[in-house]
Amino acid sequence: MVCPPSLPTQLAVNRYLSIVGSACYNRAMKSAILKPIFWDLDVEKLDIKKNSRQIIERILEYGDSEQVNWMFKHYKKEEIKEVLKNSRQLSCKSANFWAFYFNIPKNEVRCLTRSFLAIRKSIWPY
Repeated sequence: MVCPPSLPTQLAVNRYLSIVGSACYNRAMKSAILKPIFWDLDVEKLDIKKNSRQIIERILEYGDSEQVNWMFKHYKKEEIKEVLKNSRQLSCKSANFWAFYFNIPKNEVRCLTRSFLAIRKSIWPY
């Protein structure tokens, strides 16, 4: 006769399976959501914590509503605002939109300051 597993053991197994399952699910979701905007990188190698600045910049510049929702679930608004304020990668159009969305004055957004815009135009006048 086989004895059923004890309750603590069964709970431990269920917890392990839920953690492993959710990790696989989260990895697959990250890959599916971020792949369209990271065409030049391997999404599997992106670390959500280490590459947060790069991920947030790409979503602010190229993201759709699904990617933006994912960003808000994984990053605090303060972290997103800091990236917006210090980014040099965003276009004027995207920076203006997100500055308006977060109610950040344009003079606090690095890529919208006059000096940065003048440098950008002197390098790439188009």
